[in-house]
Amino acid sequence: MNAPDLFLSTAEAAIKSLVPKADFGAGREVIIEVKVQGEIQVSVTLEGGKRWSTSWKGADLSQKDRERRVKEYIRLGIQRVLQAGYHLGPSPWGTLTGVRPTKLVHSLYDSGSSWCEILGTLLEIYALSPEKAELLVEVGKRQRDFFHRRPNNPVSIYVGIPFCPTRCSYCSFAAYPLTSHGHLLKRFLSALRLEIKAVGDLVRELGLEVESVYLGGGTPTTVTGSELADLLRLIGQQLLTADTREYTVEAGRPETLSKETLCILKEAGVQRISINPQTMHDQTLQAIGREHTVADVYRAFSLARQVGIPIINMDIILGLPGEDLGHVEHTLQKISGLEPDNLTVHSLAVKRASRLRASLDDVHIAHSQGEDMVNLARAAAQSLEMTPYYLYRQRHILGGLENIGYAKGGTASIYNVQMMEERQTIIGLGGGGMTKLVAPDLSLIRLANPKCPATYSQQIEDSLAEKLDQIRRHLLE
Repeated sequence: MNAPDLFLSTAEAAIKSLVPKADFGAGREVIIEVKVQGEIQVSVTLEGGKRWSTSWKGADLSQKDRERRVKEYIRLGIQRVLQAGYHLGPSPWGTLTGVRPTKLVHSLYDSGSSWCEILGTLLEIYALSPEKAELLVEVGKRQRDFFHRRPNNPVSIYVGIPFCPTRCSYCSFAAYPLTSHGHLLKRFLSALRLEIKAVGDLVRELGLEVESVYLGGGTPTTVTGSELADLLRLIGQQLLTADTREYTVEAGRPETLSKETLCILKEAGVQRISINPQTMHDQTLQAIGREHTVADVYRAFSLARQVGIPIINMDIILGLPGEDLGHVEHTLQKISGLEPDNLTVHSLAVKRASRLRASLDDVHIAHSQGEDMVNLARAAAQSLEMTPYYLYRQRHILGGLENIGYAKGGTASIYNVQMMEERQTIIGLGGGGMTKLVAPDLSLIRLANPKCPATYSQQIEDSLAEKLDQIRRHLLE
């Protein structure tokens, strides 16, 4: 590697994004030159291969913006010469590697760029495919209506329930099977009630509006009967305000949704739930560790409609072990017949914390068909009159693609947008709850609760006063 010291880490990261096992100090040299003489010039050359260069006038840019633009072009140049030198296929996401690509769109818009200019920047500087660039702009436009002038009032609240019936093989979230950790549930709920009451007191003390409340995990509906009713009643008393617009429970596992549970959710004022089949193939469900069946999905969905839950989301995962394009098409046909209000399409990401990661060599993941799977899902969403409203990406994701949420008109999740775009303070409670304190300049302070329910139960009482004080100081600044 031969590059100016200021840009060395940028160059190394760009190479690693294309060739994860790249060994620096051996092999072909990559030469990067940056010149500032009236105009700014950047060139990238691969030893024995292609040379790429560009130049532009940077007089109207600040020093910080000039450095940022140089880094952007270094990434682009490295991508171009390595693709040519090693016959690498183009990435539909160009040089963007971050989890939240829509953040770039909003930053450009806030800086005064028009939507047309943003589209050009995505195509020319970040080398996105036209389809992905247009998707980002479409989602960005739709999200602007969710943003507020101030990031700290209203706020949103997340409540983490880190228990599941079983642990799925691809899962890396805070999710502990009831079979092995169910004995921790009672003490966990006692600790959670303590935190709910304390945060509720803070909400009233500071006169906060709570825009949305989201129960996630895990699977919150592993809590049942009177325990669930009591928990939701406490949340309603302590965390919901007159201005709360959205109340969601991630009831993802259909085997947890009895009519009793759904009636409890409805009576508590829950407006939105998720019923997440992930696939409509029993063989795949069994292979990935989900103990429900396709029949359970139909039963839970029908009950939720009968009970009158206003909005139902369904999640699917593309690229599950053993599934190809035909499997995905079948899943989408079955889900389309149910007509959910939202459809969230995940591209499989095999994370270090998942069991699937350990057996990756034994699993067929259809990377070559990833784009076709995404296109099928988009067509299905469009046939249901849904539009994309939020998206994010992950490391080790199927085909370098994305996760994307679709919604019918008026049913998009406020919490999903606020959580992903980080334009609003979110107070996280429960196991694995992540508090994000957003400053006016959109910088963040993160405060994480323990994921393990035993650790959470042991520590929350002692750590709560400090956490609340930090939230209070931030909101009063």
